[in-house]
Amino acid sequence: MPKITTKAVFKTYSPDQPQLLPQSLEDLIAPDHLVRVVRRVIDQMDTTAMVNQYPGGGSSAYNPVMMIKVILYAYAIGICTGRKIARALRQDVTFLWLAAYNQPDFRTINEFRSGKLKQTIDELFKSMLMFLVEHGYVKFENYFVDGSPFAADANRHKMVWKKNAERYKEMAEKKCEEVLRQIEALNEVENREYGDCDLEETGDGKVKITQEKISEKISQLNTIIEKTTEQKKKKRRAATLKKQLEEHTEKINTYNGQLAHAGERSGYSKTDPDAVAMRMKNDETLPAYNAMIGTEDQFVVNFSIHQTGSDMACFKPHVEQLEKHTDKKPEVMGGDAGFGSEQNYELLEQKEIGNYLKYNTFHYEQTRQHSTDLFHKDHFTYDSATDTFTCPNYKQLMLQSTTQKTNKTTGYVSTVKIYESESCEGCPFAAECKKSEDKNRKVAVNERWEKYKKQARGNLMSEKGIALRKQRGCDVESVFGDLKHNQHFRRFHLRGKQKVKAEFGIVVLSHNLRKIHFHDLKKVG
Repeated sequence: MPKITTKAVFKTYSPDQPQLLPQSLEDLIAPDHLVRVVRRVIDQMDTTAMVNQYPGGGSSAYNPVMMIKVILYAYAIGICTGRKIARALRQDVTFLWLAAYNQPDFRTINEFRSGKLKQTIDELFKSMLMFLVEHGYVKFENYFVDGSPFAADANRHKMVWKKNAERYKEMAEKKCEEVLRQIEALNEVENREYGDCDLEETGDGKVKITQEKISEKISQLNTIIEKTTEQKKKKRRAATLKKQLEEHTEKINTYNGQLAHAGERSGYSKTDPDAVAMRMKNDETLPAYNAMIGTEDQFVVNFSIHQTGSDMACFKPHVEQLEKHTDKKPEVMGGDAGFGSEQNYELLEQKEIGNYLKYNTFHYEQTRQHSTDLFHKDHFTYDSATDTFTCPNYKQLMLQSTTQKTNKTTGYVSTVKIYESESCEGCPFAAECKKSEDKNRKVAVNERWEKYKKQARGNLMSEKGIALRKQRGCDVESVFGDLKHNQHFRRFHLRGKQKVKAEFGIVVLSHNLRKIHFHDLKKVG
C-alpha cells in the first residue's frame, strides 16, 4: 500500500492581527491566585491612616491603596526592589490587573515605601491583625517569639568600631599634648604668666585637653604670626604648630562624634549609621539589624527591629510593641534559651502571661553531668530557718553580703546574696568543689531569679510545656526559614532604623497574605 503522509496542523498564530474587543485581564488570572487574595484582604483592611497622609491639593497622586497592594504582592512573590516592581507593572499580567493599568515608576515606588508607608506601617499591621482575628486565623493563645539578624544595606568594609575610636582619640590627644608643650616653649607670654611651671596639669601628669585651651593657644599663635616680622624662623614654627594643632583637634572632634553616635553599641556602619555589627548565621560579622517576630500558627502577630543581637535585651521592647499593635494579650509565650531572664520573667508575671521561656541552663539541667555534679550549688541543701546552705561535706555556707547587680544593656537591677563556707581548710573535696582562688567556697544566689526558674522549669516540663516546645521549632523558626530561603529576603534594601522597620513590616505583611492564601487553598482542597 502506498505510504500516506499527513501535513502537520498548528494552532492559529497571527501576532499582528488586531482584536475587535480587547481581552479582559480578569480571564487570564486563576480564581485561586495569590494576587486575588492580596486584593481581597487589603480591600477589607482599614487604610484610613494611609489615605490621611495626603493633605490634598496640587497634582493628583497614585491611589495609596493600590500602591500598598502592589508592594505587598511584589514582596510576597520575592520582588523587593523598586525597579523590578516598576518593570513588573509594565510586563506582568497579575500586576497590571492589580494596579488597574497604573504604572508608577521606581522613584514613586521607593518614595512611597520609605515615606508614606514608613509613617503608617504600624497602623497597617494593626489592621492586618484585626482581619486575622475576625476571620479566625489567629486566636492569641500560644505566642512564640524569636529573633534573627538580617544584613543591612551597608558596606561591610566601612564599619566604625567604638574601641578603635577610643584608641585613635587617645593617640590624637597625646599628639595634641605634645604640640601644646611646644607652643608653651615658643610663647614668651606664657612663660612670664606661669613662671617656672610648664603647663597646668592634672593629677595624672597629662595636659587637660579642652576646647577653651586649644582656642587660647591658637589665638596666641595667631598673635605670634601677626607680630613677628624679623624672626622668620619663629614665624614659620608658629604657623606649623598652629596647623598641627588644628589637625589633631579636628581628629579628636571626629572621634568624639563617632563615640557619641556609637553610644552603647560596639560600632556602626558609615553607610547606614543605625546598623550594628552582628555575627550572622554563617559566622560572618556584618552591619545588620535584629528582627524579632511573634507568631501563632506561623502567622506573624508582632514584629520589632532592634540594634542589639541580644534577644534577651530585646524582649521587653518587643512586648511593648505588641501592645501598640493590638489590645489582645496572648495566653502563653514561648521562646528559646536566649529569652529567659529575671527581667523577662518578671514582665510576663506583671502582664499575667504564661511563662514558657527557656533559661540558659534549662537543657544543661536535664543532663547526667548536672545530676551527678554534687558540688553544683543546685545540689547544696538550703535551710530557710537559718538562711544557710550545707555542702556535700556538711560544711555550712553562711550569708556574708548582699549586693546589687545592674545589667549593662537593659539597666535592670538584681539582688544577689553571697554565701561563704565557714572553712574549707582540710576538706578532701576542696579542689573539686572550689572553682576560684578564694580561700573558701562561695555561692551567689538570686532568690527572685531562682523562683522564676523554678516556675519556668515546671511549666516547660509539663505535658503542655513539652507540646509547646515541640511546636515552637516549627512555628516561629519556620517563618524565618521561609523568609530567608524561600523568599530570599536576607538583606534590607532601605537604610535607617525607621525605614528598615517599614520594610520588615512589608515583609511580614506579605508573609501573612501568603499564609492566608495557603489556608484558603487547604479549605477548598
